[in-house]
Amino acid sequence: MNTPLSFPAPAGPFYRLAEEANALAIVDQLSARQVQLLSLLAMTYGDAGDAFRRMNPTLQDNYLWACSMLAQEMRDLFEALRAAERGA
Repeated sequence: MNTPLSFPAPAGPFYRLAEEANALAIVDQLSARQVQLLSLLAMTYGDAGDAFRRMNPTLQDNYLWACSMLAQEMRDLFEALRAAERGA
């Protein structure tokens, strides 16, 4: 399963799933990325969000860029999972 991942890499698909990656491996990676994204986003609102809002604007942008990259990777992993389940 040599599926290219398109989340923001500077020049096209930089990352690829390993040939031996199966649906379970993709689900494990997707679950890990989901928990990471939820943890990062938890620091941007409510009482925890105060510290985020006091950060330098450049650091805030970089932080949210990391969140965006995780979300895009999750989208790619979900598409790879759908392809794996279809047998592609």
